[in-house]
Amino acid sequence: MSPPDLQTLKNSSTSHLRTLSKFAQNGESDEFSLSSPAPSVVGLQGRRQLKRTDSTRHSKGTVALGNGSGSAWGERNWMDKQRQYLQAYEYLCHIGEAKEWIEDIIHKPVPPIVQLEEALRDGVTLAEVVQALYPDRPVRIFRHPKLQFRHSDNIALFFRFLADVDLPELFRFELIDLYEKKNIPKVIYCIHALSWLLYRKGVVDFRIGNLVGQLEFEHHELEETQKGLDRAGISMPSFSGMGATFGAEPEPEPAPEPVESEEDRIARELARNETMILDLQAQMRGALVRLQLGQKMQGLWDKEEALVELQSRIRGDWARQIVDYRLSMKRFAVNLQSAARGYSVRARELRNQQWWGEREDQVVLLQSLARAKKCRGEVQRLKAHVKQEASCIPHFQAAIRGALQRKYIDDQFEAGRATGADVANLQAAARGMIERRRIQSVNASLRLSQNTITSLEAMITGRLIRTRLNQQEQALQSMTGMWRALQAVSRGSLLRAHTEELQDQLQTHQETVKTIQAFARGSVVRQYTQRVKGELSPLEGAILGLQSSIRGNLLRARLATDLRALESQHLQVTSLQAHVRAYLRRQGRNRLQSDLVACMSEVMGLQSLSRAMQVRVQVGDLLNQFEAEEYIISELQATIRGKMVRERFVEKQRYYKENMEKVVKVQSFIRARLQGEAYKTLTSGKNPPVGTVKGFVHLLNDSDFDFKEEVEFERLRKTVVQHVRQNEMADQYITQLDIKIALLVKNKITLDEVVKHQKHFGGHVGSLLTNTEMASKDPFDLKALNKNSRRKLEHYQELFFILQTQPQYLARLFRKIREQATAEKECDRIKHLTMGVFGYAQKRREEYYLLKLITRSIKEEVDACPSIQDYLRGNFFWAKVFSAYVKSPRDRKYMRDVLGPIVKENIIKNSKLDLESDPMQIYLSAIENEQLRTGQRSHRRPNVSREEAIRDPETKNTFIAHLSDLRDIADEFFAALEDHLHKLPYGVRYIAQQMFQCLTSKFQHEEQGHMLQIVGHWVWKSYLQPALLEPEKHGVVDRGLSQEHKRNLAQVTKVLGQVAAGRLFGGENVFLQPLNSYVGESIERVGEIWANVITIPDAETQFDIDEFNDLYARTKPTLYIKMADIFSIHHLVAADIPYICPSQDDILREVIRELGSVKNNENELMNVSTSEISLTLNPKLRNVEDPEAEVKALFMETKRCILYIIRVQSGANLMEIMVKPITMEDEDKWDGLVRDELSAGSRKRGAYAEANTLIDIASMAYAELKRTALENILRLEQLGRLTRHNHYQDLLNAIAVDIRTKHRRRVQRQRELEGVRLTLARLNDQAVYLDQQLKTYNDYIEQAMVTLQNKKGKKRFLMPFTKQWDHERELQRSGRVPKFGSFKYSAQDLANRGVLVSWQGYNERQWDRIDLTISSNEVGVFSIEGSNGPIAMPGASAHVPLDDLLQAQFNGTQFLEFFGGQLRVNVNLFLHLIMRKFYKDKDS
Repeated sequence: MSPPDLQTLKNSSTSHLRTLSKFAQNGESDEFSLSSPAPSVVGLQGRRQLKRTDSTRHSKGTVALGNGSGSAWGERNWMDKQRQYLQAYEYLCHIGEAKEWIEDIIHKPVPPIVQLEEALRDGVTLAEVVQALYPDRPVRIFRHPKLQFRHSDNIALFFRFLADVDLPELFRFELIDLYEKKNIPKVIYCIHALSWLLYRKGVVDFRIGNLVGQLEFEHHELEETQKGLDRAGISMPSFSGMGATFGAEPEPEPAPEPVESEEDRIARELARNETMILDLQAQMRGALVRLQLGQKMQGLWDKEEALVELQSRIRGDWARQIVDYRLSMKRFAVNLQSAARGYSVRARELRNQQWWGEREDQVVLLQSLARAKKCRGEVQRLKAHVKQEASCIPHFQAAIRGALQRKYIDDQFEAGRATGADVANLQAAARGMIERRRIQSVNASLRLSQNTITSLEAMITGRLIRTRLNQQEQALQSMTGMWRALQAVSRGSLLRAHTEELQDQLQTHQETVKTIQAFARGSVVRQYTQRVKGELSPLEGAILGLQSSIRGNLLRARLATDLRALESQHLQVTSLQAHVRAYLRRQGRNRLQSDLVACMSEVMGLQSLSRAMQVRVQVGDLLNQFEAEEYIISELQATIRGKMVRERFVEKQRYYKENMEKVVKVQSFIRARLQGEAYKTLTSGKNPPVGTVKGFVHLLNDSDFDFKEEVEFERLRKTVVQHVRQNEMADQYITQLDIKIALLVKNKITLDEVVKHQKHFGGHVGSLLTNTEMASKDPFDLKALNKNSRRKLEHYQELFFILQTQPQYLARLFRKIREQATAEKECDRIKHLTMGVFGYAQKRREEYYLLKLITRSIKEEVDACPSIQDYLRGNFFWAKVFSAYVKSPRDRKYMRDVLGPIVKENIIKNSKLDLESDPMQIYLSAIENEQLRTGQRSHRRPNVSREEAIRDPETKNTFIAHLSDLRDIADEFFAALEDHLHKLPYGVRYIAQQMFQCLTSKFQHEEQGHMLQIVGHWVWKSYLQPALLEPEKHGVVDRGLSQEHKRNLAQVTKVLGQVAAGRLFGGENVFLQPLNSYVGESIERVGEIWANVITIPDAETQFDIDEFNDLYARTKPTLYIKMADIFSIHHLVAADIPYICPSQDDILREVIRELGSVKNNENELMNVSTSEISLTLNPKLRNVEDPEAEVKALFMETKRCILYIIRVQSGANLMEIMVKPITMEDEDKWDGLVRDELSAGSRKRGAYAEANTLIDIASMAYAELKRTALENILRLEQLGRLTRHNHYQDLLNAIAVDIRTKHRRRVQRQRELEGVRLTLARLNDQAVYLDQQLKTYNDYIEQAMVTLQNKKGKKRFLMPFTKQWDHERELQRSGRVPKFGSFKYSAQDLANRGVLVSWQGYNERQWDRIDLTISSNEVGVFSIEGSNGPIAMPGASAHVPLDDLLQAQFNGTQFLEFFGGQLRVNVNLFLHLIMRKFYKDKDS
């Protein structure tokens, strides 16, 4: 590109192109040339010579390409800038040479170079070298992940090998050089020497390599290696010329490299910088394309109106064509589809008939198999019921046997009754035959004497008849009077009876008799009348005259009487006449009205015409008058109206002022009522109107309070994680300290070991984590990380995201832990690591994924169990994670609400409560109470059986009372559980629900009621029972319980556990069997409770989370975790990766491969942080996409547009608003909204501000916003998400749901904040308790130190005239004897002991004349003074606290310097000397 082309890039948005344009303007093209490289070291091609003038100075205002990040030359020759680390570099290269040689020998990889020193300490690698060189010799190698002293056997094996190959002593190292890392370079030197020796002897056929100048290391690796060499204080052995020492042939010199031409150099440099050049060219092309695009867009903007009109015309034409085409295609498709459906249905029916006909035998077989399976299922369920009711089956069988025996006897009786009639007939026939035979025999004997008997009978009969007749006659004669009276009475009676009978018959014919009598009387009267008429007919004329006269007189008398009566009633008669006339008049009027009604239309027409004529005349006259006075009338009307309005306003104002408080109350009440009704419509109505949604749109905005709450919650969550870590570490430390103090008391260890452990802690619980503010530590700080380290941390973020969101991995790991029978301590560690990965379930998202992990682990374990008994016997790891999950304040509050009143009221406050169910114990307690009450020995024997004890009246009554109390307390528990069931934490209920579903899906032949009982028993045993047995540990009560209280709780727990297990009391609890009826009733009651427990919505609805939330959320999840935990989890997953990820293409395998070795990562990331860091979890699931992501984004974008549109315009429904024209007032409202809420400087966060939308609403005009919303609505309507039949009400319903969800989230955030604060308070209480415990231990140790340092013991014997003897005499003479002793040594003596390493200014020949005095006049503080004979040396004085020495030893510091850096001592030996002299018995 030419300079003019480059100058056009000055307006580019890319900073690199703008800089390139400036260079083109300056015309300094030399800055872009590639300089020739500096000469290399002779014999080491590629290694640059180190020269003082190697750096190039550049003038001000120029930019050197070699100083930029794109210089490959500078990257390759980075070592030339690290002159001070040259020794460390060469040492690491020699380690690399030894590493390659060892790998070639043992044919397996060894740890990286920077980790090889630590890896060699256990001697396993060296022993493997011996084993590889002597494959036929049996070699026993001790292997253990933790360094132990037995590893020295491996090093001894290597020493024996060195002796076998006759390696000179000069090249060998000592045991402590390797095991204690005293001289690791000597070990590497030994390996090099061994390689050359084996090569010379022909044991191996390859040399050790030369990697100096060929390897590259990170800056921090060189720095740490150099620091290690400096701390060791050893001289580096010479690795050069070692081949010649062993007589090996020197390596051939490499052939000289060919001379590179200028063209080749340019091609090589261009190829090396090809990526940067391509990037630059791409940016330049992009800038030019953007410039061309800008010009083209400017032209299009100039012709925007014409383009819009053209586009509208084209769209209209296209729309019409498309509509016509769609209509025609729709008709064709409908006809085609109907024909195709008919043919398909007919063909399918025909195929189905043929298919079923061909497979009739198989169907019959399948039906038989299904019936058999159903029968087997019934048998299995019956067996399950039999197992559950095993204790009741013997009684049931006995009852059945009794019923069968009784039925057999009844059947025999019924059979006898059925044949009873036949038997009776048979017996009667037999008796009849016997009787007939007897009678026949009698008749035969009688026939022989028939004549005699007949004569005798006749004589006897005659005599008897005569006698009887005589007697009757005599009797009748004696009763003659009586007979007569009797006959009279009989005749009277008969006559009366006949009379009554006759009367009765007459009564029955009474009507007939009356008719006959009437006929008779009528006939008599007619006859008499005929006779009278016949007599009067001659006098007819006289009679008529007389009659007429009589009638006339009577009529006149009557008329006179009426006249007098009328005269007396004159007024009444007049009134009557008036009423009559009125009545007649009304009749006439009614007739007239009826006539008028018949002619109403004609009459009304006539009347209207006449009235109209009159009114027109009057109006015409009035208008003429008004026209003449129009101005005056208008002014008068305006004045009147004004006065009336003012008067009404003044009156209303006065009234409002007088009742202002009432007005305000009424207004507030009305507003509240309207607002409440609107909110009720929003929350519970199905289709809220536009006005209601518009009134509550502001609830979707995030206020400053919401933002502060989020910040506060995040801060508290960090604090909770930090406090959990602190308390865990403090607990572990205090436990170890307690063990060490116990060992110290038993004289198993010394005090210095206890003090060393104590000083490693630091005092307060809060000091356990050095980085107390985790938020201030950025794990991606450029000062702490290089490119490789940043990539590692990004991979760790992906790893933890996968472990959180993909529960199958950790679920398989949990199963592997259970199958391997991992130790309990290791299980606890993994449990804490798991809870740390999920942030201890403090946030809604982490709790959701933790529940998913537990339920997935349950599914894995259930699928692995062949039977339900195996599942019940299992000891699963997920149960440990669940126990850690339910230790939250939410669960403690629930336990307090449910169990607190029961324990306090029934157990603690009831001091007389005793729930002992053993009759023997009750019997013995009764005897003891009797003896205490009477003071005399009881007459009851103590040594009796339980059966005799229960027969004792007092024992029996007490036993019954105890069982009654047990039943009442258990009943209260069930009632409390039912009342507080809605408060049971969702996590427990969700896990129970998923467990039930997994069990029923796996064991389908089992009855669902049995599965529900198993789940309920798990809820009882894992969640409720621990809190009931130990209420003080679960926050149920605030104080400890006595042994009596615990025994009572154990009895209650036994009954509740039996109910939860769904079993009656058997032989093991024979004296609790009277409660079996209650237990049976309670089992049904608890079954309903368990059924309600698992009746909950799914987790996605409860937490408002789905699997795609993290993919499109703007705020990514964060995780606060320790670096050590990161490496532990990495090691844990990597160790079992084949089991966790069976597939080779699994994404977790890919992340583990990218992370590499745990040890390497530990060394690389050691500069990031030593405690917690914050990781932002990134999704690794790049190939997982939401299938409806585009539709969801479009729907979200449309909702956001609609929110602002309904705030600007109003209407009855959304469709009316969308088609409503835009006015200037609407534009002004929109500008105000943009200025207040959507401007860059606004602090308000509008609704859906977190949504990832592609449009910028703030830059749109209102018309453009409305057009965009309409286009989106039409697209959504095509996709079937909206419909115009309900005026797009679905959009408003979705916004209303978002408003309700926003409110629920705020409430949930409040609950989360409350839960975090409760957790933090509990952790602070625990920290205070741990601090008190720690203070107690520290006070004990300090007291022990003071006691031991003050301990005189027996006086030591000092050899007279020695240096120590003279020193003590001098101190006594001067009165400066230290409180805790003083010891004087020569520098040579301390050097021989290894304490003194160096003393600048004095050579070793002068050390025997220089003395060092170590004394202590204060507990834990020691003074060091140097002297030359009796003269004190200036500046040779220092005070050393014991804490500093112990801390230095803990940090691994090998040397300490005193006297301004002049005196250097060995830390371990110096500390050993102080402990031996000041903290041991004086005679030791």
